[in-house]
Amino acid sequence: MDPLFKIKSNGEGALLRADIVRSIKERFRFVREGVNRVEKAAGLRYPQYYVEPVLSVASTPLEIGQLGAMFARTVPVKVLSKLEIWVQLSTPLILFGGKPTIHAVLAHEFLHYVEFMRRLKSMDLLSGGASSSIFESGYSDNEALFDAKLIFKDRSLITLLRKKFQGGLIDNSLTSKTATRWVEKGLPTVRIPPESNIVKLPVSSLLGARIDPKLRKKLDELRRAKTK
Repeated sequence: MDPLFKIKSNGEGALLRADIVRSIKERFRFVREGVNRVEKAAGLRYPQYYVEPVLSVASTPLEIGQLGAMFARTVPVKVLSKLEIWVQLSTPLILFGGKPTIHAVLAHEFLHYVEFMRRLKSMDLLSGGASSSIFESGYSDNEALFDAKLIFKDRSLITLLRKKFQGGLIDNSLTSKTATRWVEKGLPTVRIPPESNIVKLPVSSLLGARIDPKLRKKLDELRRAKTK
């Protein structure tokens, strides 16, 4: 799959000016480098990923005036009635994020992907109060993730993650540029409620969920190590 399919399409991609699309294509090398770096550090394949032309901004009624740009998300996607886990990267991240930040975000989302697949493999995505035919799961940067040292062998990548993520992504330059050069310029932005991070899918879609054999083996190793 071409990660830039939405940017290049005549649909959502048409929302962006030609100069923005050109800049995304030019800077996309940082994403490819980051994916390769994560794969090498983990010894595992990176999930499908793509660039979303519309910036999602989270907001809640209890936090009036507070907005949080979602620079990246790990989301479940139904493909031919099968469940897959994809990483969604925001356009502002590519445009305004430095190479270290982009690499850190890619590594962080990979940890979300591994955790999601762990829960999927053990089927503990099922909500306690939900019907047996539905699973429900919430996604948050505050959820428990695997220790990066258990997944990555690249010490510099682990250090970068520790530096960039402390209760959330820390990059004042990216945040400021996104606000002034994207949101305030009226570029494609959608405000979404917290429940957008709650996913409900039929359990039938889990039955054929694709789990990378190498990742399955890694998860088994981590589970055995934890029980020792």
